[in-house]
Amino acid sequence: MGLAEHCEHGVFLSVFGVGLLIKGDAGMGKSTLALELIERGHQFICDDVVQLSVDNTRLMGKSPQLLKDLLAVRDLGVINISQLFSAASCLIQYPLDLVIKLVDSEHGIRSTLTGIQSHLTILNHKIPVQLLHAHPKRNLAIVTETAVKNHILYKRGQDAGTLLEKQQQQFIYNQTS
Repeated sequence: MGLAEHCEHGVFLSVFGVGLLIKGDAGMGKSTLALELIERGHQFICDDVVQLSVDNTRLMGKSPQLLKDLLAVRDLGVINISQLFSAASCLIQYPLDLVIKLVDSEHGIRSTLTGIQSHLTILNHKIPVQLLHAHPKRNLAIVTETAVKNHILYKRGQDAGTLLEKQQQQFIYNQTS
């Protein structure tokens, strides 16, 4: 790797055209979530090691050649996504836009109206991080897809949390006037 490259641990996919890095401790369900998202039609870039570099102005992620198209899933072992699904289910590289970090409890997750908890800076690029509680009874694929759709709306200037705050302030102002 060159000087302007960086590696992150996680699973990297394209979900609704958003480059999504799923992070979390071992056993949190990253690969299982990725498998479910691939089954739902999203595209796989890599598992375990994500090589990141700057291409023009974008932070791009790709798989090391050794791990290309391979996903390690607990109880199943290593599976080849391009053979199991199709070559179209895999991408060589993709821009990184959002990080979802799976956590094992709601402890430490601050409740905010916008949902974005923090940012991760990689090679001078600030990437939003959404924390998700990885409870076994939650449908993490739906929650993840919703987080990605919300991220898309936010990038378009549509922030439901800010809108709610403004509406609440207007309501309170109208009640006191």
